[in-house]
Amino acid sequence: MACSVVVVLLASAGACRREPAASDERAQAKPGPERATASEAASLVRKDGTIFAETELMGTHVSINLWVGTKGDALAASEAITDAMTEMARIEAIASEWRETSDLSRVNRQDGGQGVPVEVPPELVEILGRAAAISADTEGLFDVSFYSVGQLWRFEAGSKPPPAEAIAAQLPSVDWRAVELDAGAGTVALAKPGMKIGLGAIAKGYAVDRASALLHERGFANHIVEAGGDTQVSGKKGAESWRVGVQDPDETVGRVGHIVARDEAVVTSGNYARYFEWDGVHYTHILDPRTGWPIPVDRSPKSVTLIAQTATDADAYCTAVSVMTPEQGLAFVEARAQLEAVIIGPDGQLHVSSGLGERFVREDG
Repeated sequence: MACSVVVVLLASAGACRREPAASDERAQAKPGPERATASEAASLVRKDGTIFAETELMGTHVSINLWVGTKGDALAASEAITDAMTEMARIEAIASEWRETSDLSRVNRQDGGQGVPVEVPPELVEILGRAAAISADTEGLFDVSFYSVGQLWRFEAGSKPPPAEAIAAQLPSVDWRAVELDAGAGTVALAKPGMKIGLGAIAKGYAVDRASALLHERGFANHIVEAGGDTQVSGKKGAESWRVGVQDPDETVGRVGHIVARDEAVVTSGNYARYFEWDGVHYTHILDPRTGWPIPVDRSPKSVTLIAQTATDADAYCTAVSVMTPEQGLAFVEARAQLEAVIIGPDGQLHVSSGLGERFVREDG
């Protein structure tokens, strides 16, 4: 399957745009993106020794910041960045519920309840396997089968809630245990009528992990890959550690603090990101899979920043913790050595897990 992505590589002196050939996603063999010369690539290196690139993928802004220093191979680095973003586009073409041609959409088109196995790529098997493990660990607060209800909702200006009867009718189809995955055979089946899978809360993190892995394979261990709040931090920026900001949910621009991070993923989700208001009620895009309704803003976190080893895990756990109250979420994280979190409650109170220690630096005075 061929994928198309436009990558903009930026330097202090200007920008270089690379445009891979367009594709219909069905895979005609076409020439790849035009490659920069060594001198062109060298001009992309910024004063701090990094090359920065950005694009739009998975319905969000995606960026890579890669440290090469003054003596690194800028040409190889710029090519690795372009290839990493192309890899993310490939994962999107496999795992997006929004693309009719994706492998996930093939699964969703099967007659739910018949349990018909559908052969899928190994990447989708890996995502669903990890999703099942995290669903079990969160007692279903993370559930990829939420899409049975999630497809009823639209979170944009002018939207309104779907009928309560429609939500109630679809809710029995939300059950992560009825997603039957056979990793050995490479198949997935949906065992309940009306079941559909949505991977918006885990596939983006997985794509970030794949991009980071590709950069490692090319010899560029010092980088940040970010996609709409899902960030994988690797190595350092020269002698300095990378820093990941924690946005103030009450400010368009502004941070409550930052996390000093290295070789870990930092994912943020908030009820301020996508929402609509109807009859004076704030409806956030984060759904509670137990009810089929958005989490109530008066008891739920304004934002959750979750730290884990991989962006795949951080993405999924962040969603689950967002469904909890701040106190429940902090207790959940404290009980798991592999997780850390900064949770901002509905009252603006900060809840910081003990393992972060001095790595979380407040900036709000």
